[in-house]
Amino acid sequence: MEYNYSGIKPESIELLCLNRFNDSKEFYEGHKEELKNGITVPLRQIVLDMSDVLYDIDDKMYLEPTRVVSRIYRDTRGNRSKIKYRENMWIFFRRYKKEYPSAPFYYFEIFPNSYGFGLVFWTWRASAFQVVHQMILEQPKRFMKCVKACADAGFTFECRDTYKKDRYPDAPKELKPFLVAKNMSFYYNGFDMERIGSTAIIDEMRLAFDIARPMYDFFIEAHQRMMDQGFIKPEE
Repeated sequence: MEYNYSGIKPESIELLCLNRFNDSKEFYEGHKEELKNGITVPLRQIVLDMSDVLYDIDDKMYLEPTRVVSRIYRDTRGNRSKIKYRENMWIFFRRYKKEYPSAPFYYFEIFPNSYGFGLVFWTWRASAFQVVHQMILEQPKRFMKCVKACADAGFTFECRDTYKKDRYPDAPKELKPFLVAKNMSFYYNGFDMERIGSTAIIDEMRLAFDIARPMYDFFIEAHQRMMDQGFIKPEE
């Protein structure tokens, strides 16, 4: 299969880091085209190369390449850090966020010395995530099959925030790590930066995202319940 992706090279990542280190408009403007062609364009190419498998997973995905890739220039308004430029970049593969706020999403990201991809479900309100807990309790076998699918995809489970108190003391032990979670991530991190220099990363993500599809379906069903129950509302 032919891909659009031209690869992200070490020199492009080095330039991205230098741009952040200099943190000046003058430096950025002098290297703007190099950064665009070396970082932004390849990330947009990834979106194109992933689009068919992602549309197959969810035909409501919003995959406009110019809109789903992060910008090198940071909006520092209301942010403690006033550094104007990024040294990490990402893509969010998800539904249109104004129509489907807080919808689960797949992602890809790069850092100076690593890269990662996976599946995430965060909500602004922790109370909304209790809908996920309820679905887990209603369908434990289905959920654990979803967890296994993520493991088969090479993903590791993580949650950034948890409840300190056991809210479901009678739940099976294997479900406990998920029932204290206020959000969920299933992720893979890699450190062989040569992988993102070739189309190998495209094949890797296409396979992993497809294998993890059962968990995405579980999450998207939970998200729909959240919307139906008024926990999440489309933006005006």
